[in-house]
Amino acid sequence: MARLRLQCAGGNVLVTDADTVLQLRREHRVVGSLEGSHPANPLQNHYFGLPLVLLPEEAALLAELGAIEIVGDPFAWPATDRERLRFDLYKDLHRRGFHITHGIKFGGDYLLYPGEPLRHHSSHVVTLVDHALRITPRELVTVGRVCTAVKKVRLLSAWDPNTRQFTHITLNWSGM
Repeated sequence: MARLRLQCAGGNVLVTDADTVLQLRREHRVVGSLEGSHPANPLQNHYFGLPLVLLPEEAALLAELGAIEIVGDPFAWPATDRERLRFDLYKDLHRRGFHITHGIKFGGDYLLYPGEPLRHHSSHVVTLVDHALRITPRELVTVGRVCTAVKKVRLLSAWDPNTRQFTHITLNWSGM
């Protein structure tokens, strides 16, 4: 596959061609987020069109794999320790075969889909936590409640410096 040239504008990597969107979805499980309005109905806010904006993690992964070349504005992500950790978590989850989107809607870092997001609901809300941080019972209830309400499993993920890999813990409440 030839490297695709994607435009970076204002720090965002954009996909402006529908065929490229399909290619990235099918070959790399990259979902992105449609941000454009439809010319025939620009004031509606339920359905969006091109351009597709890639998560920084998606763009960085595609660049690392040699699938894309980013042109235009400089794209310097990850730049901080936290961003590098997020990127490593993203790659770990992507390697496991998940489709991944942003998780802010449910108070997490990522949403995991067991298959194509147009055909499957997300199954997990992923939250990146500090391995050395103690989580109080109140915090566990807080992160678990939202997921219980929306029928998802909370996945707490932490980088373990001793084993040099991510540790994942799932939280799932059930009735008694």
